[in-house]
Amino acid sequence: MGGRERGEAERAAESVRRTRYVLTVRNCDLSRVLEEKVLPFVRRPGRYIGGETNTPAKLQAEVHLLLSYPDLYEVGMSNHALRLLFELVNRLPYAAAERTFAFWPDMAERAAAHGVPQYSLETFTPAGEFDIWGFSLAAELTYVNIPGMLAAAGVPLRAMDRSWPEHPLLLGGGPGAYNPEPLADFFDIFLIGDAEESLPELLAAYRDLRRESPDRRSLLRELAVRVGGLYVPELYRSGAEGKVTAREGIPAFVPKRVLADLSASRLSDPLVPLIEVIHDRAVVEVMRGCRRGCRFCQAGWAGRPVREKAPEVAVDEALTQIDATGCDEVALLSLSSGDYRPIERVLAGVSSRLAGRRVNISMPSLNAASLTDGIFARLARGRRSGLTLAPEVATERLRRAINKPLPPGAVAEAIRQAHRLGWRRLKLYYMMGLPGEKQEDILALADQLNSLAALGGQLSVTVSNFVPKPQTPLQWAPQAPPEVISKRAGLLRGRLRARNVRLKFRNPWMSLVEGAISRGGRRTGDLIEAAWRRGAGFDDWQEKFRREIWEEALAETGLTVAGICSSLGRPGSPTPWDHIGGGVPREILVREALRAEEACR
Repeated sequence: MGGRERGEAERAAESVRRTRYVLTVRNCDLSRVLEEKVLPFVRRPGRYIGGETNTPAKLQAEVHLLLSYPDLYEVGMSNHALRLLFELVNRLPYAAAERTFAFWPDMAERAAAHGVPQYSLETFTPAGEFDIWGFSLAAELTYVNIPGMLAAAGVPLRAMDRSWPEHPLLLGGGPGAYNPEPLADFFDIFLIGDAEESLPELLAAYRDLRRESPDRRSLLRELAVRVGGLYVPELYRSGAEGKVTAREGIPAFVPKRVLADLSASRLSDPLVPLIEVIHDRAVVEVMRGCRRGCRFCQAGWAGRPVREKAPEVAVDEALTQIDATGCDEVALLSLSSGDYRPIERVLAGVSSRLAGRRVNISMPSLNAASLTDGIFARLARGRRSGLTLAPEVATERLRRAINKPLPPGAVAEAIRQAHRLGWRRLKLYYMMGLPGEKQEDILALADQLNSLAALGGQLSVTVSNFVPKPQTPLQWAPQAPPEVISKRAGLLRGRLRARNVRLKFRNPWMSLVEGAISRGGRRTGDLIEAAWRRGAGFDDWQEKFRREIWEEALAETGLTVAGICSSLGRPGSPTPWDHIGGGVPREILVREALRAEEACR
């Protein structure tokens, strides 16, 4: 057995020991079955036991909320929004939040064989017994795990087949809620926009209405009236070409909720995972939204207006989290942390107060145009674990089209500066398949990478595929089909000469499915269910994605590759999410879409 395998076995054994302790203390009905027949036989049992440091001891509440990220524990526990809302809800005197994540196939099989339902990590309560079950919708390919989680809980998949209060209300939120229609037949309610204020309002309204409402429909209608930014699909009809209209007496448009003061959103006592997770660090969100206006970026447009956290609050939050968790890294999170105006002040404050504690400061997303000598100098004082830049494209024409200008030589200068300060490994993010892209753009990208590689060091280059996203200027644009993406990837590989560049591409069929769900209407829910019934699951993991399953599901539902990849018409044409509010008025999106078309001519 190799060292890596031995380490995994030792961690698994420790997880089982922790499991026995935690389950014995809780005296849960499931404890004996889990301890004796399930967890010792699955990989990484620490995914399924809870009991992390900083877990709140809150068993009594008027409203019980179950929070989920539809992927593995390691992924879900890296989701900042889920951790933030978990802490926020557990501060409320009348509500308690617990968590559950998707079972990996070995756990799903073992649990089903021994009658173990989907359960919460805090109290091992079956998921179907909660009042509300909320899902963070951050990545479209994770949606296929939702039917499996519902089925494991014994909860009917479709909202119309569920009864209340026998079954929980299904709640969706996050970026995916900006086009909720693909999941509209599964979910009861969606929160549109920022949840820091709307989620407590929803829980309070549910508490007040549960005893007054004679049935589920009356409850949902009253919730929609009381809680701003709440979308109830049952109160809307989906018609021709996916256009959604409100039923009588229901507002035609659902505006997004906006948290005015980002300083009010903060983590104090984040959970400390028992096993290694994707991003094992303290996280401080310093800015929400983005001023740059890259036309493909949903988070940048839907996240508007731009809000910045007060620098003294950001510094205090970083110190509080480090003290509460013992993490050796704190990330200053935003879409482009270098554009956060007090960034150097925060870097200086955190650095000085953490001096001598061997804590690294990272900025996960950087624009080469925003890097200053001061930022570089502060980051260089810590552990040089990696630096990530996202040039996206290599030609001036495409930069104008996506509205991401960069001064000539900005990327090369950033890399030179990084080398001078000791970074030898850098990550670069690019994109292909953009509308108006030509062969010359791909060749220019290869030439740029050859030139950057000549500067030395190791470059890890990820080339993603453009997927049109709702609430952006490029939401109407066509998506390049898989065969076109594959051809362009081959062209790039053939032109690249540098040996110190490691290229990573995303499976173009994964991007196709992402695009189908991203811009789909309610019929897309049939596609998700059909793929799940054929065995799809964890499709955001490249090794788990199976093209043939989705081809069969497409054939069953009558959807086609050509239909998915075609444009939605001229800018301003109807979309399935016209009734949902985004970050900016529709006329601005249309204006920017026309500017993108003009730049490509």
